[in-house]
This record gives sequence, C-alpha cells and structure tokens, in this order.
Amino acid sequence: MSLDLALYQLRTFREVARLGSFTKAARSLGYAQSSVTSHIRSLESRVGMQLVHRLPHGVRLTHSGKIFQEYAQRIFHVVDEMATALNPSDEAEGRTAVGASALLLESRIGPLIRDCRYRYPRVHVSPRHLSIGRAREAVRDGEVDLALVHGGCVPDEWSAAGITVVELPDLEVVPVGSAALLGSPGLPPAPASPRVLVVDPDCTSHQVLVAALRWEHGVEPEVVEAGSVAGARELARAGHGVAMLPVESVGQTQEPDGLAVLPGLPRLRLPVRALWAGPEFALSAVTAVCRVATQVGRERAVQTA
Repeated sequence: MSLDLALYQLRTFREVARLGSFTKAARSLGYAQSSVTSHIRSLESRVGMQLVHRLPHGVRLTHSGKIFQEYAQRIFHVVDEMATALNPSDEAEGRTAVGASALLLESRIGPLIRDCRYRYPRVHVSPRHLSIGRAREAVRDGEVDLALVHGGCVPDEWSAAGITVVELPDLEVVPVGSAALLGSPGLPPAPASPRVLVVDPDCTSHQVLVAALRWEHGVEPEVVEAGSVAGARELARAGHGVAMLPVESVGQTQEPDGLAVLPGLPRLRLPVRALWAGPEFALSAVTAVCRVATQVGRERAVQTA
C-alpha cells in the first residue's frame, strides 16, 4: 500500500490526538474546525481505516489511530532531524509551548518571551497556564513542550517517569496585604479571622502562611481561592485578605496605591524547576527556552536582592 500523506495533515492529526478534540486542535493550529475535520477525513480515506472515534465530547483514537500516531511521531522526529541538519548555524528555531504555574506566569513569562525574541529570533514561545499538579501529565502527554513549576515536587520520581528535570533559580514570595494593616500593632489586625488568598491550590506557600497565622498569631484564617495573581493582588490591596505573591511582581516596600509587604509573616524561597519529556525528545528550541528561563530567574533575583 502506497500512502500519499501531507505533513500538514499529519500535524493536524497529532494535535487532535494530543488534545482529544477537533475544536481544541483547531484553536491550537489556528485553523477553522471544518479544516481539521477535513484533514482527518482525508487521512482516514487515504489509509483506508478509521483513526478516531467521534464522541459527544471530543474524540478518542482507535486501535489503528494509536498505531498511526506512533509512526506519525517518528516522522516528525525525522523532520526535526532534517531541519537541524539543514541549519548550518545550528540556530535554535521552532515553536515551544511553555506551561507555567500561576506565580511564574505572572513574574517570569513576560521577560522570558522578551529575551527569547532577542536571543533566539527564530524561537516562538507560546505560554499557557498550568497547575503544578498537572505538570508531569501535561509534559508526558505532549500538551506542553516545557513546564515551569515552583514549590514542592519530587524530581526523582519525575525523572524515573522519563521526565527531564532542570533546577532553575528560586522564586521568592512575600506576604502582601493592605498598607492599612501596617498601622495596627501586631498581626493579624481586624477581622479576627483574616482571609488567606490562594492563587494556586497546589502551591505550599499559602499553607505556610496559614500555619503562621494560626500558631504565631492565634487566629484561624479562612482560605479563599483568588483565581489569579492579579485577583489576589487586588483583593489584598482592598483589605480583603493576605496573599503570598512573587516579590518581583509586587516590590518589597509599601506601594502608593495601598499594597504593602507585611512584616511579622513568613517570606519564602520556593524551588523552581523546568520539565520536559526526556533529552532524546528535547528540540533545540526547548533547550534554548530553558536556558533563557534560567537566565531570567537569575536576573530577577538580582533585581530584587
């Protein structure tokens, strides 16, 4: 059997298989959903068998689809090798989907994108929010090429699962709240049960803050999810709670508009790690982005020292 397959069709199939949805694949690739549907139908027609099961909410690969996926991945590895061989300057290039935990998305992704554009003009960073608890799964399933996470994790367990783990510069987080709290003797001020504003439920920093309020200040705080760093910052500024936020995104002194770093509560340095699916699958673009992420972390640490 001779197959005449187009790379753009294989790329569409790869995204459908990775995301489990025609709609998500179309959004990821920048296609109309009808184009994605057409590409898959054309592939199925050319191979003479069904590759995906159409379900009420998404799609699932058939047995033939799983075999096809394995060979499609091999084809793209060969294409990547060819692109490297044809690039005599060995300049990193390609699009890298970078998933980042909420605090890193706020504090480091902007400088990462800026520096990548300057140092590696042919590398394009596509940022995505990624919860810490889903990092390994997202990397393993190809949802992201590189994951940047902070806080507690078990690198040895991730490495055993085929995930490459690289240590990056730490992230310092500080307790912030309304500057009006600074005028009160001791912490916490009114109300008697302050709120702890949580950005990422998987981050341990809010647990340390809760423990400090409980054991050192004798109150039982209410834990409230703020949804984002911006949401936590605004709620804290308005006096609705205390949040642990990156020092590089809030500064270390009282702001004119009412947000302050609060004394008497813990400051933490959280480990930051980059993850990707093994060195044999790491494209030059991924390793380039990881290098820039390391440099950005060092620069931000110097700026806030």
